[in-house]
Amino acid sequence: MASINRVMHKSGRIVYRIVICMGYDKQGNKLVKNLTYSVNQSATPKQQEKEALKYAMDMEDKIKYGYDFNAEKMSFEDFAYKWLENAKDNIAYGTYVGYEQLLKSKIIPYFKSYKVAHIKTPVIEAFYKTLVDEYSTGTINRYANVLSCIFKTAMRWNMIEHNPCREAKKPKKKQEETGLKYFTPKQALMFLKSLNLSYEVLHKGHQRTYDAGKTYFVNDFTKTLTVPTQYKVFYSLSLLCGFRKGETLALSWNDIDLEKKEISISKSIGRTETGFDTKDPKTSTSVRTVPFPDDILPLLREYKKEYALLRFKLGTAWQGDNSLFIQVDGKRMGNSTPYQYFITHLNRYNQWVKEHSEKAKAEGLEELPIIPLHGLRHSCATLLNYLEMNIIDISKILGHANCSTTMNIYAHSFEEQKRVASNKLNEFLRLNA
Repeated sequence: MASINRVMHKSGRIVYRIVICMGYDKQGNKLVKNLTYSVNQSATPKQQEKEALKYAMDMEDKIKYGYDFNAEKMSFEDFAYKWLENAKDNIAYGTYVGYEQLLKSKIIPYFKSYKVAHIKTPVIEAFYKTLVDEYSTGTINRYANVLSCIFKTAMRWNMIEHNPCREAKKPKKKQEETGLKYFTPKQALMFLKSLNLSYEVLHKGHQRTYDAGKTYFVNDFTKTLTVPTQYKVFYSLSLLCGFRKGETLALSWNDIDLEKKEISISKSIGRTETGFDTKDPKTSTSVRTVPFPDDILPLLREYKKEYALLRFKLGTAWQGDNSLFIQVDGKRMGNSTPYQYFITHLNRYNQWVKEHSEKAKAEGLEELPIIPLHGLRHSCATLLNYLEMNIIDISKILGHANCSTTMNIYAHSFEEQKRVASNKLNEFLRLNA
């Protein structure tokens, strides 16, 4: 990063000496560019420093990347890829891949013929309209976010004076479900109960082939299935501790303290340049220690015994590294596996409720909505709020940077709890009238 140094001339005029590192030569000598910038003399020292720092950052980008910053001449396509190249070092690799996919799929093809300076708000709105029949509101917002970031950078580099995305309105989709998908506290309890049910699964008759090549037919048969212990642990932690999928997949037995009933979150599984692998958590506040409920303790102990037995049986065939959630050979569980089993389980459970309606009703069980796996984290926040935990503690458990993040994300799901609070207040006033 460029360094700046405030200098006052004998005349009283303030300037800033700017040093920009341009890398190193073959002998390892540091290459620098020295600049002098005269700031607004009537501004306060703090404003002058801010002005000089902005100039230094702009010049650093120009010098390092050698861009022609003429927005009338530069095509949007060229600038978009330069923006992505510049942003790569400051974002997670998975985010970078996502941005690249959004650029290549729709953004670049649509804006390819435009110069940066010629893209105005109506052009942005026209682009949004092309997305409305194909994508959800969430996906359209992701496209809008990438576009806005591109034009914010163009403003910072003094290419344009106004971000055309700022005032652009996105079209509303008709009859689209909005908001987070999650379990209510009542549904959360049903889900936990569903993990302990047995399910009769019908396997249709089909043809099989011996190793020697001879075929034979297998008639219809029914098999009783239960949820494997490791999935019970995975989903219980997701629901009751609010872990992200990547955080849960990254857990090892070293992160579990059975005596203190605490779990340490210090890493995550995410997309890297070499595939899905261990990386730093989403934010610095994501590094945290979370206590888990007493009910999870016997489940963890049971799973630990099963884990040790499997490792003993496999012997030298064991390929694991102490990851908590594993494949049949001990390697860490695949990135998509928890989601796939989760959806399969919800469908299997809902089918059981339909086929055993009387028994389900007697046990207080109903069909559950098909929510995404991340919905278990949302369900955790809703459950903790329902149990009247204060927002500061909820934010810490979820690993959010601040309480406002928690409120912004879960404001809608907290509305029902506001009504519960209002009903309690009404009851209080009625009893004390």
